Amino acid sequence: MLFNKPHVPHLIVTAILAITSPIAYSQTDTARHNWIESVQKPSIRQSADNDNGIQQAIALETPASTKAKVAAEITPLDAGPFEEQALIDIRRTSLFALTDGKNVSRAAEIGCCETDIRSVHRSGLTGEFLYLQARGVDVPYAAPFDGIGLNAVPIGPTLFADPTYQPGFRIGLTSNRSDTSSLSVDYWFYQSQTNGSGQLDGGAGIFDALTVHPNTTSVATDSLQTSTNYDLDFDIIDAHYRTTFLERDLYTVDFTIGARYARIDQDFHAAYSILGTTDVNAELGFDGVGPRLGIEFDRPLDDQYHIFVNASGSLLVGHVTGEYTQTNAFSGTVATAALDDSRLVPVSELEIGLGWQSASGHWHLSASYYVGTYHNSLSAADFISGVQANSLHDLGDSITFDGLMARLEITW
Repeated sequence: MLFNKPHVPHLIVTAILAITSPIAYSQTDTARHNWIESVQKPSIRQSADNDNGIQQAIALETPASTKAKVAAEITPLDAGPFEEQALIDIRRTSLFALTDGKNVSRAAEIGCCETDIRSVHRSGLTGEFLYLQARGVDVPYAAPFDGIGLNAVPIGPTLFADPTYQPGFRIGLTSNRSDTSSLSVDYWFYQSQTNGSGQLDGGAGIFDALTVHPNTTSVATDSLQTSTNYDLDFDIIDAHYRTTFLERDLYTVDFTIGARYARIDQDFHAAYSILGTTDVNAELGFDGVGPRLGIEFDRPLDDQYHIFVNASGSLLVGHVTGEYTQTNAFSGTVATAALDDSRLVPVSELEIGLGWQSASGHWHLSASYYVGTYHNSLSAADFISGVQANSLHDLGDSITFDGLMARLEITW
C-alpha cells in the first residue's frame, strides 16, 4: 500500500459525505440511510467538516494506479441487502471523487472498485490497416535517346519502376500479465506491385536498356518497346513484453523488449524488344531475426482521446540472397550472377498518432503516421548496379517504408 492507515478514515468520510448528499441518493430511502449513518463516527464526521479540502488533497496525492485500490478498502463484513447496495454506492462515489471525476465507467459497470488496468496491458485483439510506400528502391530501367553511340542525346524522361502506396495489414494478440505489464505478438504483411511500360514510334528514337549488362550490347539491348514489373513485399513477426515505466496524470511511458523476425522479398523484371526480346530478372530476399527494444509515450487529452508516440529499434542478424539473369530470344542466357551475403540490419521505427476509446474502455480506434527504415539492406537497383560493375562486394542500401495506419482493437 502506498498510504498509511490514518488516511483510511478520511477516505471513509469522503465517500459517506458524498452518499449522504441529496445528489448521491434520495433521503426517502430510510433503510439505506440508517445503515450508512450507523457506520459513521461522530468524531470522524467532525474532522471532515473541519477540513473541506481533504478530498482535493487525497485526489492530488494519490497516484492514478492506486486510487481504485484505496477506495476498495471500504468494505464492512456484515452488510445485509440494503447495506450491500449502499456499499456499492459508496465504492462508486469514492472512486469518482478520488479520480477527480474522470471516467471510471469500467469499475462502475461491475459495481466495484477493482484496479483499472490501462488499455495497453489488457488482453485483446488488434486489427490494423496499413497504407505504405517503399522508398529508396526505385529502379531506372529505360531512357529514350535519339540514336546509338557516343553522340546520342536523351530525348525524354528516364523510366523508373517506382513503387507507390499499397495496402497491407497487421494483426495482433495481447495477454495481460499484471496491472502494469503484458505480452504481445504481432504479424505484419505488406505487398507492393508496380508495373510500367514505354513505346517509341520507329524513327523517333530508341530506348537504352539500363538494366542489362554492358558487355552484352551486341545482343539487341536497344529497343523501341519496354515494360517492367516490380514486386516488393515483407512478412514480419514481433513478440514483446511491455511494462509501464512511468505513470503520471498527464502522461505515461512504457518500455517494450522482445524479438523480431523479418522477411523482405524483391522481384524485378524488365523486357526490351525490337525484333527479338531481351529479359532481365533480378530476385532478392532477406531473412533476419534479432532483439527489439521500444519506448511508448501516451498523453491523454480527455477521457476518450489521447495522442501517442512509439519509437523502436531492432538489430536483425540474417543474410541476403540475390540472383540476376539476362536472357535473349536468340542467344538464350547471356549473363547471370548470384549473391549470398550475411549481414547485420539495424531497423529504426517511429509512429505518431491519435487514439480514441469507448466509454466502456473495450473498443479502441487510432490513426497514425508510420516510418520504418531497414539500414544496411539491399535494394534491387543497388544489386543490378553491382552486377553491371562486376562487383558484388560491400553492397548496401537502406529501404524505408512510410505511410498511414488505422487500427481497431477490442480489449477485455
